[in-house]
Formats: sequence, C-alpha cells, structure tokens
Amino acid sequence: MNARQIVVLEPYQVGIREVELSPPAANQILVAAEVSAVSSGTELAVYTGTHQWLKDPNLPDWKFPFRPGYSAAGTVVEVGSDVQGWKPGDRVSFPGNHASLELLTLGHERARLWKLPDGMDMERASIACIARYGLGAAIRVGPTLGRSVAVLGLGIIGQFALRSFLAAGAYPVIGIDSVKMRRQAALAAGAHHVLDASAADLKQQLNDLLHARGAEIVADATGVPAAVPTAMSLACDGGQVVIVGSPRGRVNEVNFYDDLHRRYLEVTGAHGNMLFEPAHTRLAGAWDIDKAQNWLLMALHTGRLSLEGLITHRIAPESLDEAYKGLLQQKEEYLGVTVRWK
Repeated sequence: MNARQIVVLEPYQVGIREVELSPPAANQILVAAEVSAVSSGTELAVYTGTHQWLKDPNLPDWKFPFRPGYSAAGTVVEVGSDVQGWKPGDRVSFPGNHASLELLTLGHERARLWKLPDGMDMERASIACIARYGLGAAIRVGPTLGRSVAVLGLGIIGQFALRSFLAAGAYPVIGIDSVKMRRQAALAAGAHHVLDASAADLKQQLNDLLHARGAEIVADATGVPAAVPTAMSLACDGGQVVIVGSPRGRVNEVNFYDDLHRRYLEVTGAHGNMLFEPAHTRLAGAWDIDKAQNWLLMALHTGRLSLEGLITHRIAPESLDEAYKGLLQQKEEYLGVTVRWK
C-alpha cells in the first residue's frame, strides 16, 4: 500500500514523501490515519534543530530526515495472522507519526492502540496521546480535589494540564501565560482565573486571588528551565511543584536552601511516558499507560476534558511547514493544530 509521510528533512524544512508499505507481517497491524495532532513543544524542537536527542549518538531514530508526530486516530485496515484482539474496521487512537498509513509492529513501544468509545469524533481521539503529557501533572501530585492550582505556561501541554486539574476537581485552577489568546482558551475550558505571566506583580496577583501565600500545586509547562524557579516561587510553603513541560537546557542561580529546602517544597517531574512505565507506576498509584489513555478517550468523548478554545487550525498535510512557522511566530493565532488525512 502507498503511504504519505511528513518528514522534517533538516531544520526549518518539511517535506512529504510517498513510500510503499508491505502487507502486515504476522505480528503487525496496518492502520489508516484520519487525523493526527501536532505536539508543538517536541515537534518545534525538532523543526528548529534544538531538540537535545538529535545530538545523542545513542538515539539513531532521532536524526534527520525525521518523522514528526506521536498522536493520531484512524481505522485498522489489516492485521497479521498472529494478531489477536484487533480486526479491520476497529476505530483506534495510537501514537502515530504524521502519515496516512502506519504499519505497527506489536511489542514496539510505538505500537500501542486503544479502541475509541462508540461514536467518538476522530479529531478528539487524535489528540489523546498528546493529552497524556498534561494529564501526568494531575496524577503525579496525588489527590487534587479542592486544592488550589496554578499552571505556568498555557501551550498545548499546559492546556491539558490545566484541563486535567479541572476534571480532577481542583479549585481554584489558575492559568498563567503572557499570550492573551492562550489565557482566553484556558477560560473557555473553565479556568477560574488567568494571569499575565509578564506582569511585574504576578506573585502578588496570584496571592490576592487565592487569599493565601502561593498555590498548593504549581505545574510548570513552559518547557523553559529558567521558569522552574519562578514556579517554585508561586507555590505555598510545603507546596508541590510538578514539571510537566520538557525543560530543555540548564539554569543557574537557583538558591536551593532558601527557595526549596527551607520552604519544604516538593519538586517533581511528570514526563508523560516515564510516569506510566512499569518501574514508575508506584509513583502514580494504580495508573498505567492503558488506564491513562482509556480515561483520556472517555473524558475527551464526554466533554469532561474540554477542548474549548484549543484547536485553532485544521490543516492539510502540505500545510504543516506553514503551521510550524505559525506556532513559532504567531502565538496569538496558533495553539492546537490537527492534520487531516481524509
């Protein structure tokens, strides 16, 4: 079968190639994608050539030409002779690249599939794998019901962190970002308050909203290492700071005694893969990756996890390069992007 695949050929250059896929082997599943979703943090880091794994000789898959994307939805076309539990016609969410067809080899970490609830919209399903990286924040901190939360950084991962905290009963949930459109998207999803991250008196504004000195939980979803000390400063004494965006790079001038140790803060990571791996599931209680993805599909389908204000652009595959540029340069216009394959 002929498949169309989006490829980042080199920094700032995207192309589409056509390849011929062989029929599924005994342990393979062929899936036709209907929609794939853009994870702007990871994909822009590759697109700009700044992703740290591109320079790692131990990660040969992370080299140009690179196939971006890891969140899609579609329909099973054909299954290998040894495959059980899946059949042609099954509607699925899967961690697919931006491509019209994917040949998934069972046992490979990218070959997970989850059946969609009956009648679920494909676009909602296509974003479920990305949503897991925001959901990790609400799981990592333990019980959230009634606890105050500030989410710093309202890109796609921060939006899902904020929306997951709302779905988990946190109160109040406050979104913080310097981009007005992102703050408006958070309000559309039900955020109780939003604040401009560039405000000189940000900390005081947060305290005034909370009638307290800092939030019980602060989720940093900026992806900027220098924002972690800011996130720590916004937490109450004895509070929790969870790093959910991938902070690529290093930061200096952190006073760990005054800013962390003396304040009895808990600072944790919540990577959306590692949190659900077998060696780490004890940190997330009874959660594993299948439970997380099935919960997300249910929550997205029923509206418990809101998509209001999130999808700003629905594009053809040929327009991904333009969308990447928009996500980089037009932050008041671009937030969530989905790619239509049918």
